[in-house]
Amino acid sequence: MGCSCSHELSYVGCSSIRARTETSDKEWTVYPGIRQDVKDTGELFSGKNSDPDWIKGVMATIYIIDLPFSAVFDTVVVPYDLYRMHTPKYSEKARESSRQPSRNKAH
Repeated sequence: MGCSCSHELSYVGCSSIRARTETSDKEWTVYPGIRQDVKDTGELFSGKNSDPDWIKGVMATIYIIDLPFSAVFDTVVVPYDLYRMHTPKYSEKARESSRQPSRNKAH
């Protein structure tokens, strides 16, 4: 339990970044960090989570504390979010090119 809780604590202030790394181009939206915090809080109490109630309370508190940080970060990067929403092919091409190994022309 302690390991799980410390792992979750590492996410404080990171919902905005985590949401952006876990979201595909087709699902991209503005304010994903806030959406992630709300989604995670809802999942805690939906019955899908079998953690003890005290852990759920701690995690809900962490997500609620993270909300203003996510709001600020998400607001700052709204222009990027809008750009990415309207040019999904560009961001997919950039991702593909970064995955391909560089080819040496030396023989």
